[in-house]
Amino acid sequence: MERVVLVTGASGGVGLALCRRLLEEDGRIHLCIACRNVQKSEATRDLILAAHPAAQVSTVEVDLGNLAAVLRVARELRCRFQRLDFVYLNAGIMPNPHVNFKALWHGLLTGKLLHMLTTAEGVMTQTDRLNGDGLQEVFATNLFGHFILVRQLESLLCGNEKPSRLIWTSSSNARESAFSLSDYQHAKGQESYSSSKYATDLTSVVLNRKFNEQVMMGFVCLKKPNELLLFIIIITLLLPSCMHS
Repeated sequence: MERVVLVTGASGGVGLALCRRLLEEDGRIHLCIACRNVQKSEATRDLILAAHPAAQVSTVEVDLGNLAAVLRVARELRCRFQRLDFVYLNAGIMPNPHVNFKALWHGLLTGKLLHMLTTAEGVMTQTDRLNGDGLQEVFATNLFGHFILVRQLESLLCGNEKPSRLIWTSSSNARESAFSLSDYQHAKGQESYSSSKYATDLTSVVLNRKFNEQVMMGFVCLKKPNELLLFIIIITLLLPSCMHS
Protein backbone atom coordinates (compact mmCIF):
# COMPACT_ATOMS: atom_id res chain seq x y z
CA MET A 1 0.00 0.00 0.00
CA GLU A 2 1.39 3.39 -0.99
CA ARG A 3 2.49 5.77 1.73
CA VAL A 4 0.87 9.22 1.85
CA VAL A 5 3.07 12.22 2.59
CA LEU A 6 1.78 15.74 3.28
CA VAL A 7 4.18 18.70 3.02
CA THR A 8 3.14 22.25 3.89
CA GLY A 9 5.02 25.18 2.40
CA ALA A 10 6.10 23.04 -0.54
CA SER A 11 6.39 25.75 -3.19
CA GLY A 12 10.04 26.65 -2.57
CA GLY A 13 13.07 26.51 -0.33
CA VAL A 14 13.22 23.65 2.17
CA GLY A 15 9.71 22.45 1.27
CA LEU A 16 10.42 21.99 -2.43
CA ALA A 17 13.82 20.44 -1.78
CA LEU A 18 12.16 18.04 0.67
CA CYS A 19 9.56 16.98 -1.91
CA ARG A 20 12.25 16.25 -4.46
CA ARG A 21 14.32 14.27 -1.97
CA LEU A 22 11.32 12.23 -0.83
CA LEU A 23 10.57 11.17 -4.39
CA GLU A 24 14.23 10.38 -5.03
CA GLU A 25 14.17 8.07 -2.01
CA ASP A 26 10.81 6.47 -2.82
CA GLY A 27 9.00 7.22 -6.06
CA ARG A 28 6.01 5.12 -4.98
CA ILE A 29 4.73 7.54 -2.33
CA HIS A 30 1.65 9.68 -2.82
CA LEU A 31 2.91 13.22 -2.28
CA CYS A 32 0.33 15.84 -1.29
CA ILE A 33 1.70 19.37 -1.43
CA ALA A 34 0.03 22.18 0.49
CA CYS A 35 0.61 25.73 -0.73
CA ARG A 36 -1.00 29.08 -0.04
CA ASN A 37 -2.86 29.37 -3.34
CA VAL A 38 -3.88 27.32 -6.37
CA GLN A 39 -1.35 28.92 -8.70
CA LYS A 40 1.59 28.06 -6.45
CA SER A 41 0.28 24.54 -5.88
CA GLU A 42 -0.10 23.78 -9.59
CA ALA A 43 3.21 25.40 -10.52
CA THR A 44 4.98 23.35 -7.85
CA ARG A 45 3.27 20.16 -8.97
CA ASP A 46 4.34 20.77 -12.58
CA LEU A 47 7.91 21.43 -11.45
CA ILE A 48 8.05 18.20 -9.44
CA LEU A 49 6.47 16.12 -12.21
CA ALA A 50 8.98 17.48 -14.72
CA ALA A 51 11.70 15.74 -12.71
CA HIS A 52 9.58 12.76 -11.62
CA PRO A 53 6.99 12.09 -14.40
CA ALA A 54 5.66 8.89 -12.83
CA ALA A 55 5.16 10.38 -9.37
CA GLN A 56 1.76 10.64 -7.71
CA VAL A 57 1.45 14.28 -6.70
CA SER A 58 -1.75 15.96 -5.53
CA THR A 59 -2.32 19.47 -4.22
CA VAL A 60 -4.31 21.29 -1.56
CA GLU A 61 -4.66 25.00 -1.00
CA VAL A 62 -4.25 26.37 2.52
CA ASP A 63 -3.25 29.65 4.08
CA LEU A 64 -2.05 28.55 7.51
CA GLY A 65 -2.50 32.08 8.81
CA ASN A 66 -6.26 31.79 8.22
CA LEU A 67 -8.09 29.51 10.64
CA ALA A 68 -11.11 29.05 8.38
CA ALA A 69 -8.79 27.90 5.60
CA VAL A 70 -7.04 25.47 7.96
CA LEU A 71 -10.33 23.91 9.07
CA ARG A 72 -11.48 23.67 5.46
CA VAL A 73 -8.32 21.92 4.25
CA ALA A 74 -8.45 19.53 7.22
CA ARG A 75 -11.96 18.48 6.17
CA GLU A 76 -10.76 18.05 2.59
CA LEU A 77 -7.82 15.88 3.65
CA ARG A 78 -10.03 13.71 5.87
CA CYS A 79 -12.33 13.10 2.90
CA ARG A 80 -9.48 12.42 0.51
CA PHE A 81 -7.24 10.12 2.56
CA GLN A 82 -7.72 7.32 5.06
CA ARG A 83 -4.37 7.96 6.70
CA LEU A 84 -1.29 10.17 6.53
CA ASP A 85 2.00 8.36 6.97
CA PHE A 86 4.23 11.43 7.08
CA VAL A 87 3.32 15.06 7.74
CA TYR A 88 6.00 17.70 7.29
CA LEU A 89 4.97 20.98 8.94
CA ASN A 90 7.26 23.25 7.00
CA ALA A 91 5.30 26.35 5.97
CA GLY A 92 6.30 29.60 7.60
CA ILE A 93 6.74 33.31 7.07
CA MET A 94 9.26 35.88 8.24
CA PRO A 95 8.58 39.59 7.77
CA ASN A 96 11.33 41.50 5.99
CA PRO A 97 14.07 41.98 8.61
CA HIS A 98 15.62 45.32 9.49
CA VAL A 99 19.01 46.00 11.07
CA ASN A 100 18.77 47.47 14.57
CA PHE A 101 21.78 49.81 14.58
CA LYS A 102 21.06 50.93 18.13
CA ALA A 103 21.33 47.32 19.30
CA LEU A 104 24.60 46.93 17.35
CA TRP A 105 26.05 49.99 19.05
CA HIS A 106 24.94 48.72 22.46
CA GLY A 107 26.52 45.34 21.68
CA LEU A 108 29.80 47.05 20.84
CA LEU A 109 29.80 48.92 24.14
CA THR A 110 28.87 45.86 26.21
CA GLY A 111 31.20 43.37 24.53
CA LYS A 112 28.34 41.35 23.02
CA LEU A 113 28.91 42.38 19.42
CA LEU A 114 30.50 39.09 18.31
CA HIS A 115 27.62 37.08 19.78
CA MET A 116 25.08 39.36 18.10
CA LEU A 117 26.80 39.11 14.72
CA THR A 118 27.06 35.31 14.85
CA THR A 119 23.48 34.71 16.04
CA ALA A 120 21.67 37.85 14.77
CA GLU A 121 20.11 38.05 18.24
CA GLY A 122 18.66 41.51 18.75
CA VAL A 123 20.15 42.74 15.47
CA MET A 124 17.66 41.57 12.83
CA THR A 125 14.20 42.79 13.79
CA GLN A 126 10.81 42.34 12.12
CA THR A 127 7.51 44.19 12.22
CA ASP A 128 4.54 41.83 12.60
CA ARG A 129 0.83 42.59 12.16
CA LEU A 130 -2.57 41.19 13.09
CA ASN A 131 -4.32 38.82 10.68
CA GLY A 132 -8.04 38.57 9.99
CA ASP A 133 -8.55 36.31 13.03
CA GLY A 134 -7.05 38.86 15.40
CA LEU A 135 -3.84 36.85 15.89
CA GLN A 136 -0.29 37.95 15.21
CA GLU A 137 0.38 36.86 11.64
CA VAL A 138 3.74 35.15 12.22
CA PHE A 139 2.49 33.26 15.29
CA ALA A 140 -0.66 32.18 13.45
CA THR A 141 1.13 31.01 10.30
CA ASN A 142 4.26 29.42 11.75
CA LEU A 143 2.72 27.76 14.79
CA PHE A 144 -0.98 28.03 15.53
CA GLY A 145 -2.27 27.12 12.06
CA HIS A 146 -0.11 23.99 12.08
CA PHE A 147 -1.23 23.12 15.60
CA ILE A 148 -4.90 23.35 14.61
CA LEU A 149 -4.21 21.31 11.47
CA VAL A 150 -2.59 18.51 13.47
CA ARG A 151 -5.44 18.39 15.96
CA GLN A 152 -7.97 18.24 13.10
CA LEU A 153 -6.04 15.42 11.39
CA GLU A 154 -5.61 13.18 14.42
CA SER A 155 -7.93 10.55 12.94
CA LEU A 156 -5.54 10.18 9.98
CA LEU A 157 -2.44 10.09 12.16
CA CYS A 158 -3.40 7.80 15.02
CA GLY A 159 -4.57 4.22 15.13
CA ASN A 160 -2.77 3.04 12.01
CA GLU A 161 -0.92 -0.28 11.87
CA LYS A 162 2.33 1.63 11.51
CA PRO A 163 2.92 4.85 13.47
CA SER A 164 2.61 8.05 11.48
CA ARG A 165 5.45 10.51 11.62
CA LEU A 166 5.00 14.20 12.27
CA ILE A 167 7.98 16.43 11.52
CA TRP A 168 8.22 20.15 12.32
CA THR A 169 10.67 22.43 10.55
CA SER A 170 12.43 24.40 13.26
CA SER A 171 15.23 26.93 12.88
CA SER A 172 18.62 27.81 14.33
CA ASN A 173 16.89 31.13 14.98
CA ALA A 174 14.58 29.50 17.55
CA ARG A 175 15.81 31.34 20.65
CA GLU A 176 14.48 31.21 24.17
CA SER A 177 15.49 34.84 24.66
CA ALA A 178 12.97 35.92 21.99
CA PHE A 179 10.05 34.09 23.60
CA SER A 180 7.94 35.21 26.55
CA LEU A 181 4.90 33.53 28.06
CA SER A 182 3.44 36.92 28.87
CA ASP A 183 3.60 37.79 25.16
CA TYR A 184 3.53 34.38 23.46
CA GLN A 185 2.29 35.86 20.18
CA HIS A 186 5.17 38.36 20.31
CA ALA A 187 2.88 41.34 19.79
CA LYS A 188 5.23 43.64 21.73
CA GLY A 189 8.53 42.33 20.41
CA GLN A 190 10.56 42.68 17.25
CA GLU A 191 11.78 39.11 16.76
CA SER A 192 8.51 37.41 15.87
CA TYR A 193 10.13 34.71 13.71
CA SER A 194 12.53 33.57 16.44
CA SER A 195 9.73 33.64 19.00
CA SER A 196 7.41 31.56 16.81
CA LYS A 197 10.11 28.96 16.11
CA TYR A 198 10.95 28.57 19.80
CA ALA A 199 7.22 28.21 20.52
CA THR A 200 7.09 25.58 17.76
CA ASP A 201 9.81 23.61 19.53
CA LEU A 202 7.84 23.79 22.78
CA THR A 203 4.69 22.58 21.06
CA SER A 204 6.44 19.74 19.25
CA VAL A 205 7.62 18.35 22.58
CA VAL A 206 4.09 18.43 23.98
CA LEU A 207 2.60 16.72 20.93
CA ASN A 208 5.33 14.11 21.07
CA ARG A 209 4.37 13.33 24.65
CA LYS A 210 0.67 13.30 23.79
CA PHE A 211 0.89 10.92 20.83
CA ASN A 212 3.82 8.90 22.20
CA GLU A 213 3.80 5.60 20.30
CA GLN A 214 0.97 6.59 17.97
CA VAL A 215 2.77 9.45 16.24
CA MET A 216 6.53 9.72 15.99
CA MET A 217 8.12 13.17 15.88
CA GLY A 218 11.33 15.02 16.63
CA PHE A 219 12.20 15.70 20.25
CA VAL A 220 13.52 19.04 21.48
CA CYS A 221 15.35 19.38 24.79
CA LEU A 222 14.26 22.35 26.88
CA LYS A 223 15.75 24.11 29.86
CA LYS A 224 12.44 25.14 31.40
CA PRO A 225 9.83 22.33 31.60
CA ASN A 226 7.43 24.57 33.57
CA GLU A 227 7.43 27.04 30.68
CA LEU A 228 6.48 24.18 28.37
CA LEU A 229 3.49 23.23 30.51
CA LEU A 230 2.19 26.79 30.81
CA PHE A 231 2.56 27.44 27.11
CA ILE A 232 0.54 24.41 26.03
CA ILE A 233 -2.18 25.39 28.52
CA ILE A 234 -2.39 28.79 26.83
CA ILE A 235 -2.54 27.23 23.34
CA THR A 236 -5.26 24.82 24.45
CA LEU A 237 -7.33 27.66 25.89
CA LEU A 238 -7.30 29.30 22.46
CA LEU A 239 -8.83 26.23 20.82
CA PRO A 240 -12.55 26.47 21.74
CA SER A 241 -13.10 29.91 20.21
CA CYS A 242 -11.20 28.94 17.07
CA MET A 243 -13.06 25.69 16.52
CA HIS A 244 -16.45 27.39 16.74
CA SER A 245 -15.57 30.45 14.68
